[in-house]
Order: sequence, then structure tokens, then C-alpha cells
Amino acid sequence: MPIPLRENCDPNKPEEAFLWALVGLPGQQRAPLTVHPDVLRKWSKHLWELGFRHYPDLQANEYHPPARGVGQWFEGAGRWLPTGTPRVARSTAPNLTELTAHESALIIEQLRANGDLDHLVDPAELPGNTAAEGTAAPDRDADAEGDAS
Repeated sequence: MPIPLRENCDPNKPEEAFLWALVGLPGQQRAPLTVHPDVLRKWSKHLWELGFRHYPDLQANEYHPPARGVGQWFEGAGRWLPTGTPRVARSTAPNLTELTAHESALIIEQLRANGDLDHLVDPAELPGNTAAEGTAAPDRDADAEGDAS
């Protein structure tokens, strides 16, 4: 589920009217939501039923989601900034099929330097094929079956 943003929440639905306002609450660090969105929907409806309403003209701060990632609620936190603050452009991954060979090599070099490829095995570093004809141990079960017949 994407991070609830004011522009994506229906202000006329009690379950969504305040959902966006419950994102990135003060005191939380590095997470936009510490409560599951389904619970936040219940809280939004509760606030609605208590008579709370949003007055956009009085809104002093607005939520800016994280510039990186896909904008899911379990990702890193964004920030509440003064209303009207320009939003940072969302960062996206490059389309690797559009890169030149040189650009691809640079990305691979960066991934290696960062340790992101350490789990991969380079076939060139593996020992050569050490198997040779006649070096396998005889299959004792096959011999026993042959004797039993």
C-alpha cells in the first residue's frame, strides 16, 4: 500500500479523511507509519465521528514522502515541512537496458565496491573441473542389489 497522501485520500470518506494526517507523526523516526494502515483507517473514522474536519486554508505543514523508494508505508519516513515547500524530485532507478556498456560497467563497479555483489560467485574464481574417469567410489547399494538377484 502506498503512503497515504492528502491528494490520494477522499476527504468525504471518514476512513480516509484523516488517514494522510496520521503519517509520520512526531516522535517516530525513520518510518512513516508505525501502525498498520487498516488501524489508521479506524482512527481516521474515529476522528471524523468526533467532529474533526480539515480546513486546507489553515494547514501550516504538509507531508513530503521520501524521495527514494516506491512510496510504500513500510519504507523510510518523509518529513512534514511548511506548506508550499517545493518537493524534492523522486529518485528512480535507471532503465538498465538504455545504458551504454561503459555506464553498465560503472554501475557494476559501484555495486562491487559497495559489497552488493559479494554473495555472487565468480566462475573464474572456482577451481577447475577435478573429476576424472575412474575416480568415483563404487556404489555399494547397486552392488548389493546385483548380488541379491
